Amino acid sequence: MADGVNLHLILPLNAEEEPRVVQPGPDAERYCPRAVILSHTGPVEPAADSVGGQFQLPAGCGGPARRPPLTGPSDEALHRLAGWYAIALRLGGTVLFTAVAVLAATEQISGWWLGAPLTALCLWSAFFTWRVRRSELTPAVVLADAAVVSALALVQQHLTPAVLIRDNTTWMLPLACTSVYILQIALRPWLGLLGAAIVVIAYGLGAGHLADAWLLAVETIVAAGLVAVIRGGARQADAIVAAGLETERRIRAEEARRADEREQHRQLHDTVLSTLTMAAAGAFAEPSPALTAQAARDLRVLQGLAGEPAVPGGLAPLTDLKPKLERAAASVEDLAVRLELVPATLPSPVADQLVACVGEALRNVGRHAGTGQAEVTVTGGAGWAVVKITDRGRGFDPAATPPSRRGIRESITGRMLAVGGRAVIASRPGLGTIVTVSWPA
Repeated sequence: MADGVNLHLILPLNAEEEPRVVQPGPDAERYCPRAVILSHTGPVEPAADSVGGQFQLPAGCGGPARRPPLTGPSDEALHRLAGWYAIALRLGGTVLFTAVAVLAATEQISGWWLGAPLTALCLWSAFFTWRVRRSELTPAVVLADAAVVSALALVQQHLTPAVLIRDNTTWMLPLACTSVYILQIALRPWLGLLGAAIVVIAYGLGAGHLADAWLLAVETIVAAGLVAVIRGGARQADAIVAAGLETERRIRAEEARRADEREQHRQLHDTVLSTLTMAAAGAFAEPSPALTAQAARDLRVLQGLAGEPAVPGGLAPLTDLKPKLERAAASVEDLAVRLELVPATLPSPVADQLVACVGEALRNVGRHAGTGQAEVTVTGGAGWAVVKITDRGRGFDPAATPPSRRGIRESITGRMLAVGGRAVIASRPGLGTIVTVSWPA
């Protein structure tokens, strides 16, 4: 079975990135979200291997180098959503809590003490939004955000009335919660919990007692648990998708192997087995130049099986059917073939398969029809063709053909189906036979 080439061309959606050619495989560890994947499949097994290769790609396919390791498309989607969620929390929270802080301020709160931290928070929120939009949600910017919020929490007694701090109704508590949420959704679990612990401790120290941070600690635990459940579900979904793709890959590989085997069986049936059958039936009672020529053609066909099988497709060059059909008609000994041809062109692989069907049909006429004449009629044009092979021989009942006879089923009907064409056999005992092959179906 011929080997093939299986590569993926990764075209980044960001024009600043360079395209990459990668070889997919089971060792791939990262999924590249910002890419268009164009698969080039070679023959048989390598062609099927590309199915699983589109799910995971080798490391280095683009994206920030310092982001947390992601295992699949669901994790990547969550990471992108986390960036927008973090922007909404930080920017929306800053606007809301700044307004609340101004409204809740009392005479005991210094305007300078309140104005400077709130201005710094607004500036930081604007920078945070710009940075996340530009470079996504990286650990560095998330930890910096936690540091800014922790610094505000440490001086909260200068920013909010003491009674609000005691009652856990200060605006600093929900602000600290936003930092905890961002830490959990953006970082690895252990790093997110470590950052959240720093925010909790800073809030407790700023409130006057570490025990005052109990509500923030509960929020941290709940947020970490919810994120873990969501990420676990996403990775389970990725695993199910990967298993489905692997199953599909194996099915396609098996289908490709069977298609290759069927094509080899057709070639053997049309060449060696046909020649041996004629020799065993006594068609050549003595050495014959026709037998020698036919055996030489069979040998060339078998040697061609070692090459790569042609794959029909829209990119194949168009070829004229006329010379190919003339050669097929001339190759059948002891059969006068009348040709009625019009200009018709098909993709080269399709034309080869269609002409092989015509050749097999003509050989069947010579072996079974009991007549020395046949007619081949072509109608068609650029990219399509209908070919009829007609004889007025003894005919047969197609429904009564035993399953062991593979000539029509595989060498004609199966061959045309394999290239997206169609074959129809019309025959009745005593009324001759008409074989019609067409492409496209």
